Amino acid sequence: MNHKPLNICSLLLFLCMCLWLSSCKKDALQVEEEKEYLQTNASPIVDPMFSTATHLLLKPGNIAYINPGGDIMWDATYKISGKKLTVKMKDSDSQFKFTIVSEEELHGQDGEVLKLVKR
Repeated sequence: MNHKPLNICSLLLFLCMCLWLSSCKKDALQVEEEKEYLQTNASPIVDPMFSTATHLLLKPGNIAYINPGGDIMWDATYKISGKKLTVKMKDSDSQFKFTIVSEEELHGQDGEVLKLVKR
């Protein structure tokens, strides 16, 4: 009895499974408790009443609050897909896209660098 065709098929099946498993995306950020991020490379403040830094608060259940600069935190939702984080404001079509560098650092589409606020 010749087992070569069976061994080759088994090997091919194993390789396909390995490729499939390695291609599955794992989200780079898990939000199981509140996470607060603040922009560290914002322009200097001209008016002390208004910040130029982006401030982002992520909560479990895809609830977010974002202040893209100014003095108001806006209600938002967020979606994480692999290394991409998209924050969409609830009362407008505005959305902000970030690249997840790590659990502690996000990069905005316009060069913003946001760092996790340690509590």
